Amino acid sequence: MKEDEFNFINSSIKERFGRETKELIKLYQATLGGGDLTNFHRCCDNIPNTLVLIKSAGNRRFGGFTAAKWSSQTNAEYKEAPGSFLFSLDKQKIYSHKNNGRAIYVFNTFGPSFGNDIYISGNCLKEKRLYTKEINPSNCYYNYDGDKNALSESGDKYIYALEYEVFYVRL
Repeated sequence: MKEDEFNFINSSIKERFGRETKELIKLYQATLGGGDLTNFHRCCDNIPNTLVLIKSAGNRRFGGFTAAKWSSQTNAEYKEAPGSFLFSLDKQKIYSHKNNGRAIYVFNTFGPSFGNDIYISGNCLKEKRLYTKEINPSNCYYNYDGDKNALSESGDKYIYALEYEVFYVRL
């Protein structure tokens, strides 16, 4: 992440939580962890304030921030996380959360998943297992400001990830 991109994300965090980012600590990098979800959960579960950065095979860079904690529970559940948001580094846009009760989705067979809008299952480095959802007024949880292809390069909901990283954001 470049300095201007860090400042872009930091200003959104500061706006929502009233505190500056003091440090980013890398918890997990998919290419180093083999894309294995067990490794993701081992490194990231029960840690608040995480930033997820994703680079797709189409070279789009996007992600999300949540104050909620990831977990590898066996019963899938949405978690509340006021202040959570999605972002596009390419477009320098923040997509605010509309339904804080469904900010993140936690489950032992899923990686970092934001509502119904970004979710990673299986090994997204080897197959199309990174999903993004296009605008659908009946079940959209993020406000994409009318930007249908806000996150994926083609509007396709199934995409490959070249990389994703998870950072602890120390506020």
